[in-house]
Amino acid sequence: MKPGAVEELSAEQRKEIAAWIDAHQTELPDSVRIFLGLHQRYLIAEGNLRKSFEAALRELRRALHIIPSSEKLRRSGSPLGGLPPRDGGTAKSAEEEIEQQIARRNRLADWHRDLRKRHRRRSKQLLEKLAKMTTEKVDDAQPKRKHEPVRLEDIELNLTPEEIAEDKAANQRFIEHTLLGGGADPAMASVNETLMPGGAVLEREDQEHLPAEIPPELSDVPVLKTLNEKRVRYDFSVSVTRIELEVEKKVILDREGQRRVIAASTRDFGPPRFGVTWDALATLAILVGQYAMPFNRLGSLFSTSAKRFTAGALSRMLHYVARRYVPIYLELATELAGAEILAGDDTSCRVLEVSTHFAQSASSPAKKPNKPPWADYATPRIAEESFGRCELARRARIERREAGDREARRAPEETASLGVLIGRKLAFESLRRNSDGPKEAMHTTVISGRSAAADPQSLIIFYRSHLGSCGNLFELILKNRDARLRNVIFQGDLSTTNLVTAPELHARFAIQQIGCAAHARRPFAINCDEAPEQCEYMLHLFLGLAMHEDQLDAFGRNRENVLAVRGSESREMWNEILALANDMAQVWSKATTLGTAARYIIKHFEALTAYLDDPRLEATNNLRERMLRTEKLIEGSSMFRKSLEGRFVLDVVRTVLQTAVAAGVPVHEYLTSVLREDDYDIAANPARFTPRAWAATNRESTATASA
Repeated sequence: MKPGAVEELSAEQRKEIAAWIDAHQTELPDSVRIFLGLHQRYLIAEGNLRKSFEAALRELRRALHIIPSSEKLRRSGSPLGGLPPRDGGTAKSAEEEIEQQIARRNRLADWHRDLRKRHRRRSKQLLEKLAKMTTEKVDDAQPKRKHEPVRLEDIELNLTPEEIAEDKAANQRFIEHTLLGGGADPAMASVNETLMPGGAVLEREDQEHLPAEIPPELSDVPVLKTLNEKRVRYDFSVSVTRIELEVEKKVILDREGQRRVIAASTRDFGPPRFGVTWDALATLAILVGQYAMPFNRLGSLFSTSAKRFTAGALSRMLHYVARRYVPIYLELATELAGAEILAGDDTSCRVLEVSTHFAQSASSPAKKPNKPPWADYATPRIAEESFGRCELARRARIERREAGDREARRAPEETASLGVLIGRKLAFESLRRNSDGPKEAMHTTVISGRSAAADPQSLIIFYRSHLGSCGNLFELILKNRDARLRNVIFQGDLSTTNLVTAPELHARFAIQQIGCAAHARRPFAINCDEAPEQCEYMLHLFLGLAMHEDQLDAFGRNRENVLAVRGSESREMWNEILALANDMAQVWSKATTLGTAARYIIKHFEALTAYLDDPRLEATNNLRERMLRTEKLIEGSSMFRKSLEGRFVLDVVRTVLQTAVAAGVPVHEYLTSVLREDDYDIAANPARFTPRAWAATNRESTATASA
């Protein structure tokens, strides 16, 4: 054998080593026994040895505190992530499509039910063993050995003919439930979100005819037939177009004998003093608000030898766009207040201007605290006063200009900040629940809801960065709600910061708080290593719930089939989840993560299962969480992390963009169209310019033109 070469172990040799470890357990020191026990698992493994070895290696790393960075930030993943892809090819008819869906559903149901029974039997074995360990007296001199893991496929089911028939009947019953109601009801469509919305990219279609060239050596042969075949190629590019505008100016002598210069307007091309077109502003809003592109990178991308775009210039352009959309942003907040169902979530938000202020205040507590950057718009009352002062200063400046004051003409125009404009309707600073002063934690909150319950395209997705939490923004929105709309449902993760606690709001409205199934599932996925058998059992049950919702989407949701599936199959699954949570709560204390997770399900079971009785409700709050995913990207790559004004720009732009995506409008066309409108028209009637209203107006215009 070559020096350094390793002799391969046969299957018999591996079993011999494993048997030796097992026979000498009592003789080995604890550290050696634990170390060898980790290796024993793959030595006795049958089948896929690599999988068992990698599992043992992961446990050995954890035992030695060598944890890869990829494992330090574990994610819960999607419940449906492990399901096999759909097979069977493309259906040629609606009937064949339904047949394929039924066949897939039956295969998945058989697989899920079989594994579910194995999980249940394994869980029962563990509980019986635990009960036996607690009742029997254990000799302290004997080493305590952990139970050996049992593979689920090794658990015998031995189903009786009655159980097999019952499973087939359950499959048939589920299919019958999903086919109820006569097909999909558009009003029942589940909320969905697309990262790249249709219409955000400008599309153009060109047609080219490519003649077939006959080689010279065959030029004299006859052409029997000419055929045309369509092929498609896609071209995409980043280009900067320089547009030279030859602006005509005329010098006239007015009736008072004064010389005046009249110039052609450039408003059709873009805003004054920015040197870009309306299309460029719309593109900038999409790249930054939708895709979190940093200004420095965009400046490098769009700069040419003739024109250099700086990050500061681009940020001022986007600030201009946000100011134009503020009335629409506030109108969306007003319409959101009338939604029957609201759902929200929040995430921490780092703004250097805010953190610097608190750091300076903490470093010198003896000194008089500095005026906070948000002092002009902390509450709606303060913001209104600040706005009034800005208006008085603006009018005085106009009067001075009209009187011929040259300094007033040269002075830059001072306008109210975005913080003041938004703060007049929505408070920036929220008080602590214990009345111990204002909150200091900065959060970005997103809340969504339909302004028209039966129209999925009326969905509003609203962003707000503030000193407070999701519950505080819920309360601010409720204050603008019509008292006649008494019943309202809030969906969140049921943490105390997400709850509405204001007594006056509970007196005016009947508020129902419901939970999120994904939030209840997540701790078991993240901490699966602590109790693999029970956590995998719990995750398998949540997978069943996700499969129910997925199949409803596949067959088409309507009120009848949603209530049938959720009231039967999903409720049965939830009852099993509750039973497992009760079992785990007996084993794991409330001081442990899994114990807390099990008690969360028990305590909030009614709120978590409220969606079973209301087909309008979603099982999870995942849309809001997806809407906040880009928050960390934006924090680390853009200028919005520096100032509150920048954060407000981002709130306005993202709210308009995501609501336009939900409304199904061509986003770029919508942004450009509204930017071309007059400021006074938008401020006077912002409801006309929301994405949904814009879509309705353009549909009517198109229909009229066609007629």
